[in-house]
Amino acid sequence: MKIRVPSKKVSERFHLTYELKGAQKGVDVLTEYYGIQRMKIVVDGRRVGNGDDACYDKYVAFFTKRGVNKFNVLHEFYHHLICVNRFEMSENEEERAANRYAKEILRSLD
Repeated sequence: MKIRVPSKKVSERFHLTYELKGAQKGVDVLTEYYGIQRMKIVVDGRRVGNGDDACYDKYVAFFTKRGVNKFNVLHEFYHHLICVNRFEMSENEEERAANRYAKEILRSLD
């Protein structure tokens, strides 16, 4: 169950939208690409907990103020992809895959 990383063109569109219009609009570009339900972004550090910068819970990604960055947004978006597609993965495997997904997209932007 490997989720394909979007093409460089889509990744660049995400990057430009993220920079110009914000994280929510950037994620909307990716949800449109994958043809899935929208992921809502909420900046509310009280909902995150455990000293983390972000967390994902049923179609909503919660971030602390300092946690809203491209890597974390892409990481949480990967969790959204897993949830929407109803893939089964162990927590450790999903975390590693989410990190790889975010790194691959950011690497394609260099």
